[in-house]
Amino acid sequence: EFFSRRVGGMALWRIWAGMMALGLISRQILDQPDGGPSAFFIDNKTRRTVPTTAADALRYWLKVLLLFYSLFVEHRLLFSSLAATGQRKKTDAGRPASFVREWLCLLCGAMFVVRVLVQMMWWRRTISWVEVFAETGVIIPLSLASLGFGASRRQGKPIGVVELLGLLLFLLGTCINMWPEYTRHIWKSDPANTGRLYTGGMFSMCRHINYFGEVLSFVGFALVSAALWNLWIPFVMGVGLMVFSVPELDAYLSTRYTTDWAAYVDSVHCQMIPLVW
Repeated sequence: EFFSRRVGGMALWRIWAGMMALGLISRQILDQPDGGPSAFFIDNKTRRTVPTTAADALRYWLKVLLLFYSLFVEHRLLFSSLAATGQRKKTDAGRPASFVREWLCLLCGAMFVVRVLVQMMWWRRTISWVEVFAETGVIIPLSLASLGFGASRRQGKPIGVVELLGLLLFLLGTCINMWPEYTRHIWKSDPANTGRLYTGGMFSMCRHINYFGEVLSFVGFALVSAALWNLWIPFVMGVGLMVFSVPELDAYLSTRYTTDWAAYVDSVHCQMIPLVW
């Protein structure tokens, strides 16, 4: 039922299958990976490449458009019953159902999209085609759609402690993800710090604490949806970050900041999860 939902006149599975095919093809033909450390959506080659061409700008704006498309998909699934009938469902008491949970989920989705858009302005790297099609064209809309679909299944049910706790975790995770990246951006903007590794702020606690914030925010998002099976999203995200993203980024940082990185690893042993790993 979920994958057969239609958005814009086309079943979601068809849209995502097409995007994934484009991602796989473009990765081999257009991105041309050099065989170095990779986390599939991004690799060391991409991190080293500064955007200067029209193709770089095209990929940037395609990613922006697909982020808004993901939010549109979430909205359509959240309010699918209203879109289909033009009327709200009725509660057991006969009153029109409340959309509080749906609006909270849409708020979380919008905050996520805005966060990514802001962080994109801080990036000094290019964006690969596989990042455009496979990540922003499939993974992100699939995740937001799943969260929207889960929340829509609880339409008319009052929100409770779980949803409120989830909202707090989402906000906390978003802050943990965004704040250290912001402080690093400000620090890097100082010409005196050119060629140096930023190890201050929250990065002094954990080498990839922003990844931890990302996962925590989606644990909260899943709870806001009131569909606990949506915890598959932060679980898969966490495993992917630990198994692929952390080693890929470590390889890049260790070659770009050889001396600083060695000292950083010696002083900060925690990789992603504070006090755990």
